[in-house]
Amino acid sequence: MRNIINFNELNSTNGYAKKHMDELNDFDIISCNFQTQGHGQFDRSWYSTDENGGNIYISIVLKPENITHLNELTRYSALIVKKTLEKYSLKPTFKYPNDVMVNNKKISGILAESQFQGSNFKGVVVGLGINLNLEKKDLDKIDQSATSIFYETNKRVDKEKFLNEFLNEFESEYSSFLINGIKGEILC
Repeated sequence: MRNIINFNELNSTNGYAKKHMDELNDFDIISCNFQTQGHGQFDRSWYSTDENGGNIYISIVLKPENITHLNELTRYSALIVKKTLEKYSLKPTFKYPNDVMVNNKKISGILAESQFQGSNFKGVVVGLGINLNLEKKDLDKIDQSATSIFYETNKRVDKEKFLNEFLNEFESEYSSFLINGIKGEILC
């Protein structure tokens, strides 16, 4: 049984997960409807709204014993986002190092942050923002070219269903990823 810890509002799911790393278990998921200070790489802000059916703002806490392929975790997460988006008749591509794109517009961003205490690995937090139901008025507020499943398909997305599809896919391949890393997948 997966443990999803839901909040209506947080500053940042990654911030919460990092602050509570010692209390959280492997594969705990922090989820919220709205982030006031969501961010990506280089502290770039991530636009957040919970209108029109919501979007995905989650952080997955991972505490693997084998960290051989830890540097591939962002790419692994991007591949899982891609596979999930394909179920919605989209053709996602990647923008190195951590963006998933549809029609050359950002639909998802991923931020993996490892935590160490001295040289001891405590865990990694994988934060994901995925635009499900943003409308044009929301997309126009973003400081870069962005899109959403709704904008691309004109169909509302059930947030809980999408999250479960994504997490099922992530979990089903995760053990193999820890052992083998990413094999045969080229990200460009």
